[in-house]
Amino acid sequence: MELKFENQISDARGTIAFLSYGQKKINLVEIKRGFSRGGHYHDFETRHYLISGKIEYREKDVATNVEKTQVISAPAIITVPPMAAHLLTAIDDTLFAEEFGQSYSATEYPEYRKIVTEKMA
Repeated sequence: MELKFENQISDARGTIAFLSYGQKKINLVEIKRGFSRGGHYHDFETRHYLISGKIEYREKDVATNVEKTQVISAPAIITVPPMAAHLLTAIDDTLFAEEFGQSYSATEYPEYRKIVTEKMA
């Protein structure tokens, strides 16, 4: 098995490099200070490995509406459970790796996604 580069995209928030390692998907994600990523949820667990920087992390269970907010500095690992909307806002320029074991799919969570798009406008 080898680590394969699949694609790369960039916008005002920074760059994402899409990689695969066998069945694992690994995204290297940059968030520039003041911008947010996420604003969605998955029906599977994901992990975010905070490599550098500091973020405000918001997570809301879409079934119960229970929300938690915390400030997290690198190095750290954030495990996002299935059906939990999440939003990562960079307090400092941030780099993290996102890992999951299947093809990517996400459902937008309007309350959080609005924050992502407003900061990009």
